[in-house]
Amino acid sequence: MKKFFLLTLSVMLFGTVGYAQVNDAKTPGGVEAVDLGLSVKWANMNVGAEKDSGFGTYFAWGETKPKQYYSWNTYLWCKKDSQFLLKYSVGDRLQQLVPSDDAARANWGEEWRMPTVDEYEELIDPNNCTWEWITKDGVNGYKVTGKKTGNSIFLPITGFRYYESIQFRAIKGVYWTSSLYTANPNKAWCLEFDFSDIKVNYGKLSSNRFSGRCIRAVSK
Repeated sequence: MKKFFLLTLSVMLFGTVGYAQVNDAKTPGGVEAVDLGLSVKWANMNVGAEKDSGFGTYFAWGETKPKQYYSWNTYLWCKKDSQFLLKYSVGDRLQQLVPSDDAARANWGEEWRMPTVDEYEELIDPNNCTWEWITKDGVNGYKVTGKKTGNSIFLPITGFRYYESIQFRAIKGVYWTSSLYTANPNKAWCLEFDFSDIKVNYGKLSSNRFSGRCIRAVSK
């Protein structure tokens, strides 16, 4: 009986390797840090989502709360005009979001943050992960599987919030990084994908910082 119990416990433990529940009081139930064999672990769902196929919450870059209307006029870090940035500009030379402006940390706790542009580049590197276009719960997106661990996450297509509407929801996945596009501080780097193309750039679509995009958090 004792041997059977130990064997069962061992199976249970090894069956959860790579999918760790993060012990932060702010982290919602069901959120896990998935080990894909990369420099960071990736959340199994978007910030604000209730399951891995959910879109989650749309945030302007550097803001930590959603809103009804996304424009330069409502953007926190400017004076109602893209020419008058209050933060993350040539003046302050900030190139990465500080912790207080990180929506993942603000909503899920200190163990989480938004990924950098380099961490998304690592994720899309074909040497590190395979990307398979699938449909889950009626939502299209990519199953991303780490080659070292065999563990996977699902990234749904999300579109983005622009003014009062959600655009490209059935076509594009669009996710913020925490990295400013320094050549034009009005923009920030993001992950964009559809069924035929995956890349990290400052945006084929509007990557203006005021637009609302979804966030997939990372954890150490």
